[in-house]
Amino acid sequence: MEQSWQSRAVIELLRLAGRRRHFQSAAGIQKRLTRPRPPAPPPKSLNSSLISHDWTVHRIRPAAPAPAQATVLYLHGGAYIGEIVRPHWNLIAQLTEAPAEVIVPLYPLAPYGRAASVVAATAELITATAPTVLMGDSAGGGLALAAALRLRDQGADLPSRVVLISPWLDVTMTAPLQDAIEPVDPMLARPGLAEAGRLWAADLDVRHPDVSPLHGSFEGLPPTTVHCGTRDLLLTDSRTFTKAATKAGVQVDYHEAPGQPHVYPLMPTPEGRAARRSIIEACR
Repeated sequence: MEQSWQSRAVIELLRLAGRRRHFQSAAGIQKRLTRPRPPAPPPKSLNSSLISHDWTVHRIRPAAPAPAQATVLYLHGGAYIGEIVRPHWNLIAQLTEAPAEVIVPLYPLAPYGRAASVVAATAELITATAPTVLMGDSAGGGLALAAALRLRDQGADLPSRVVLISPWLDVTMTAPLQDAIEPVDPMLARPGLAEAGRLWAADLDVRHPDVSPLHGSFEGLPPTTVHCGTRDLLLTDSRTFTKAATKAGVQVDYHEAPGQPHVYPLMPTPEGRAARRSIIEACR
């Protein structure tokens, strides 16, 4: 499929805006941490309320009178150091049109949030809210998979489907193919991601499945949908997971979009809209 002009324009805008600059060094991540940004609030157009929890947890209900056909627990990305942003809410708004109820936890971020405690608490929240779909993008995809592995190991009920959008599943950033992808990724670079992953791991080894679920085992996971692009440094995570999970007997619905950047399903492009339609259908 030929890349749309809108997609080419978005990639150029990302490059010109210097979206990679914080990720080009460990010092860039540390500097980013000195300038924390508040989470974007849910748009006033959404039917939003709060769930009683130690974290801020939003419950977004469909505006239409028809009952929700699914309950989605959505974990936002941001390299474990960035709060939820407006493109996340735009996707969440579209999920409510499925119609789905969407639970959105604003989980603690590194360096204060640590993988071991946040994964455990996320697993508890999944059990308490019983979503039919567990979804996450980028770091949120890694957290979603780590929590699913923990629930499986506990013998707890799992959602009927997991949806991973450009998931970050291995914070070590050591996959050989990343050498070739990094120069064409307009958003991400390995040094900063490795530092963010180290902060998230805290006292755990960076290869621990709570930190890098790609190093876990995948038997017993529910059907899983994966979306990624070929100009995404984390493409290697999606490919490796899909191969290993399929070998472990997991039904994986894998979508790899040529020429698309990190988290392209959140972007206002024809490719992004097509991916969102696929994701909404997976929720149904």
